[in-house]
Parts: sequence; structure tokens; C-alpha cells
Amino acid sequence: MRSLCEQEARIKQRVTQIVREADDEGDWQAAGCSSSAQWLAQVCSSDHRTAARITRTSVALRSLPALDHALSTGALTLDQVAAAAEYATPASDAELARIAVGKPPSEIALAARTIVPPTVTDDQELYERRALSMSWTRGRRELCFSGRLPLEQGAAFEQAIWSIAKHQRALDKQAGTLLEWQQSAADALVTLAQQHGDADGGARRSSTTLIVHISDDEPPLLEGAGPLSPETAERLTCDARRLTIKPNGRDLVHSRVGRCASYAQQRALHKRSAHCQYPGCTAARELEAHHLTPVERGGKTELHNLILLCPRHHKLLHDHHIRTSGNAEYPVFADEAGRPITANQPHAPPTRAR
Repeated sequence: MRSLCEQEARIKQRVTQIVREADDEGDWQAAGCSSSAQWLAQVCSSDHRTAARITRTSVALRSLPALDHALSTGALTLDQVAAAAEYATPASDAELARIAVGKPPSEIALAARTIVPPTVTDDQELYERRALSMSWTRGRRELCFSGRLPLEQGAAFEQAIWSIAKHQRALDKQAGTLLEWQQSAADALVTLAQQHGDADGGARRSSTTLIVHISDDEPPLLEGAGPLSPETAERLTCDARRLTIKPNGRDLVHSRVGRCASYAQQRALHKRSAHCQYPGCTAARELEAHHLTPVERGGKTELHNLILLCPRHHKLLHDHHIRTSGNAEYPVFADEAGRPITANQPHAPPTRAR
């Protein structure tokens, strides 16, 4: 079986090579196709998604000789190379080709993203891709949906579904009922949808816990998901409980947990400002406490150093699209160019980097 897999990998490498040659010679244009992927799908009688993955990988392998060689020798399969090539660079090519051997594609993609850490632009692209589509089928008797959530939104959603489903499965087991996990997850989603938040939009404690690992020698990592840009990690940990862990001989030593705004402080912040403190914003739900002076620069978790922001404006601030100064009761906002932002002169949406 192993020899057959190696043989298949060598054949796939030859396919990627032929695709590159066809691109260089303009074969797909000559055949009247709209893209290289469409041409490959017709020639190989495959679906467009499979052909598109091969053509993307083929293009990437032009500048990734180590991964291309690993595929040609059968050391790596096309699935493994495609996972690595999505994030690989000429600088990380050789290391990825070495560590990818024997690993599943999901682990390879995570390793590639760790070696080549994401930027804030990468994170922004994920947020822009967030989506949920719903449609009724079977005479409007069954709702079908699909979607995608980025980073901490996906981790929070997954954690909420797991928590509800796990509790309900325990109760079902006591009652002698055993459901498929997919059924339990569907029931958990309905339960989540039926739960009501704080009606007045006031302070409340989140039932989910997101853990961000930050170290000096590795990119920030969202536990249960993957690497983050430094800006996104800074936003997620802006008002988070922090625990410092260091090696101590054969064991570990850790600090006391601190930094997070207390529930009493959250209540005081909501009393002081009933909505997001960004000029002109009236959002009153899911507000987040933001440190005017970061803790890393000596800022304290005290009311005079905390303001309330909605998730959207909190994200814009940490992504450096807006800035804030002044004091907690009357914060001053400016755009990237330093122009003041007021309720009568709002901030324009940031332009995407080209």
C-alpha cells in the first residue's frame, strides 16, 4: 500500500508539472477555457474544486523546490503538499518539507502557519469571510444552513456547542437515551439560540473561556484554533485574566491570576457610560473594557484607565485603524492619519491593503 501511495504521489507531481507547462504555453486559453482549473477538470474528467486545488498547488510549487521534490519522490502526498504550500514561503520551504513527513494535512497546515505567523491583514481577511447562509427545504419543513466563523468567534461557538451538548448527553445517558453526536450538536445549537442574554444589555459574565498563549519565541496561539497576529492577540487579551508560567527546574512556576476588569468594575463602567464610547456609536450590548494605557506599558486595571467599546470599534482600535487618548470619561478618538473623529465627523471604513 505504501508503494502505491508513493507511486500516486509521483504521478500527481507530474500532473502539477504538466499544469505549469500548460500555463506557460497558454494551452487552456487555446482550448477556449476560462481558467487553468477548468481546462484541467475537462482533461481529467474531475470536479472543478479538485482541479482548482491542483492548479493552486502547481503555481505555489514554482517557488517551493523542496516540497516539489518531496512530492516527486513520494515522500509526501498531494494532500500533504497542498496543506503546506498554502502558507509556505521560499524561506520555510525546506523546513516544511522535512517536518511534514508522516503528518496529516491538518497538522501540516498548523505547523506552516506557526512557522510563517499570520499578520493582522490575514486575520482581517478571515473576519471578512465570516458568513452564514440558511434555506428551507422539504416544503419548508427543514432548515439547512452552512457558514464559517473566524478565530475567537469560531472557538467560542465550538466551545458553547460542546458544553451544552456534553451536559445534555450526560442527562440522556442517565435516561437511557443514546443519540448520535451530530444530533446532540444540533440540539445544542437550538438550545443556544433559545437562550436569552441580558435584556438591558448590561454587564454580564461570558460562559465561554478563550485561552491565548503568548511567548517571546513563538507567534500568539488561540487554544483550540491556531496562530493569531499580534494585533488580534492584543485585542483578545486587552481585558483578560493573565497567568504567567515559567520553567523552574523539572517543574513550572506560575504567577497569580490578575488584570481582568472585575464584575463590579464592569457594572460601574456601564453605569458611567451606557453604550460604546466611540463617537456616535449607540451599541449597548456585548461591550468590552479597553485599557487606555496597556498593561504592558504600566497601565492599571482601574476605572480611570478603562473605557467601554463595542466589539467592532475595539477591533478597529487594536488593528491600528483608529487611536484613542484623553481620559476614561471623555476619550478622544482619531483616525490613522491623526484626524479627530467626532459624532459629526465619523471614521471612514479602513481601506484594504493591496
